Amino acid sequence: MRRKIKIFILAATLLVAFGGGVSCQRVKELFSKEEHLVGGYSEMRKPTAEELALFERATATLVGAEYKPMSVATQIVAGVNYRFLCKARKVDDAGKRGKRFYAVIVVHKPLVGQGEERILSIEKGKK
Repeated sequence: MRRKIKIFILAATLLVAFGGGVSCQRVKELFSKEEHLVGGYSEMRKPTAEELALFERATATLVGAEYKPMSVATQIVAGVNYRFLCKARKVDDAGKRGKRFYAVIVVHKPLVGQGEERILSIEKGKK
């Protein structure tokens, strides 16, 4: 427990020092689960409205498929990585929908002043 408190204090200090785009309250929420590993992802859970908005902004320019996030896990780095598990479906140029599949999309939200959110990876899974 002491190690967890030290990590929280370190994370909060870094966020304040760098102008923190991620609030101290958000860091507290992300570290609130006992099973959260330092450097690892949290447990998967239902995305919040804020996380869904982040997903929409990050994926707005993607073409060729449509994605619907079902769950999310977070990882604290220099900002936050969001790993979204999505239902997906191919969409051709004419708008015809194809096969359904699952995908994992990782979106990085950097600290304030360090750039905009961006997609780090998209991995196609099995149906």
